[in-house]
Amino acid sequence: MSDNQPNFETLSFRIGLTGTYWNKKPQYTVLLNGAEYGKGKCDESLSYVEFTIDLEEDKEHTLEIRLENKINADTITEGNEIVKDMLLNIDSIEIDEIEIGEIKWSLSEFVADDTKRETLKRCVNLGWNGSYRLKFTSPFYLWLLENM
Repeated sequence: MSDNQPNFETLSFRIGLTGTYWNKKPQYTVLLNGAEYGKGKCDESLSYVEFTIDLEEDKEHTLEIRLENKINADTITEGNEIVKDMLLNIDSIEIDEIEIGEIKWSLSEFVADDTKRETLKRCVNLGWNGSYRLKFTSPFYLWLLENM
């Protein structure tokens, strides 16, 4: 391979998701760099989205997990207290069999589809339609060491 050809790293992803709901299950989509790698609905039982991909090194990549199907009627309040709700919970993120732990909070952001809502840092329980985003670089192990 010549020096001007990009190098690639093969990474395996395993994302653990659960749903909190009273009426309908949260619907999710998992994307990496805008390409879809998983879609479905989840309940209270832990379920996983797993995929393997070759990523170009020395580039920034974005893992995105979306809540797709929440409407206002999915949140029930009594006074100012939420008594029933629907949430998509990101329970775990493993990259190459390494649970990234605290990094899933500390380096992430949540961007709601409703542009009137502010971007949230450290949000892994998605209560609005929108995207959890975790940006990382490849080689993954160097990025991980820098951010532990």
